[in-house]
Parts: sequence; structure tokens; C-alpha cells
Amino acid sequence: MRDWTRWHRPQRRLMPTELSAWLMDPGSLTRRLKQHNSNGFSVKVHGNHWVKPLTDESLLLGLPISQLAYQREVSLMDGDNANVYARTVIPLATFQAMKQRFKALGNKPLGELLFTEPSVKRGPIEVAYLQPGQWLYEMALLEEEYRPERLWGRRSQFDIGGNRLLVNEIFLPTLLGNEQ
Repeated sequence: MRDWTRWHRPQRRLMPTELSAWLMDPGSLTRRLKQHNSNGFSVKVHGNHWVKPLTDESLLLGLPISQLAYQREVSLMDGDNANVYARTVIPLATFQAMKQRFKALGNKPLGELLFTEPSVKRGPIEVAYLQPGQWLYEMALLEEEYRPERLWGRRSQFDIGGNRLLVNEIFLPTLLGNEQ
């Protein structure tokens, strides 16, 4: 499986029209999904683990390639349908500084922590399209039956009082009713 994803600054002309507003929105995805969903918003936690980040994630976060980071994987749900697969990569220093807050998250959305904490600063949004065989594509669709020819995602670094983390959000076809 290829793990290298080509992330770049958002350019409307390269993104699907129906997803561009979602991909470029600098606000809380949690808040937006709560307004968008017709069957209720919830978070389905797939796991919290210490893992080796993908190579491009380590480089972006300035971590040694072999260093482990805390990973939180969730699906953001509309009733029984997953609309977004989210993967957060939390370096050791960030995890240690905020251990109690991360452990207390449970099935609460990380967005509530990030967008209510006054010291949080969001870095630039990067977008990418993912194809079968790429690690994030495969993880996003692990529990899904429908496999489109591509998915779109975005990622951002967040700084919380000098501690960084990376949030990947992969938009699934069910978000806009595109599942076939």
C-alpha cells in the first residue's frame, strides 16, 4: 500500500464543486456537520493507539520518522452513515502536555476541544484526493462497502499553547448522498 499522499493548498478549480466549501471551511467541521446532518451527529471511535505516523505526517510535524505518536481514529456519523473519517496524529510532547483532555474525549468530537480553546491556532488547510491503494483511502473505507474511484480529504496542523497535532479529515460519499 502506498502511504504518500500529495497534499497541496486548496484551489477551487481542482476540487469538486460540491465539496469545495467543505474542504476549505476554516471553521469547526463538527459544528458544520451538526447543522448538516438529518439523522443526528455522533462520533464512532475506531481506536486510540500509539503508532508510527505516515512519512509525510512525520515530516510535517517535524518528528523523527521512527518516533511513535498517539493516533485517534473516528468516523463522524449522520445516524448510521459515516460522513467523514478523521485521523488525528498527536506527537508525544503534545499528548503528555494534554493527556487528561485526550483521555477524557471518549466519543466526544475533538473539534469541541479545538474550537473552544482560546489558545488554539489552526495552520493552513491542505487538500488531496485519495485513490485505492493509498493508506488513508483504505482506512477511511475500511468499514464501508462502496468504494469510489477517489476520495477528497483535508488536513491541518493545530497549535495548542505551543503543542502541535495534525488532523486529517477524509470526506466520504455519504456526506453529499453520492453513495451508489
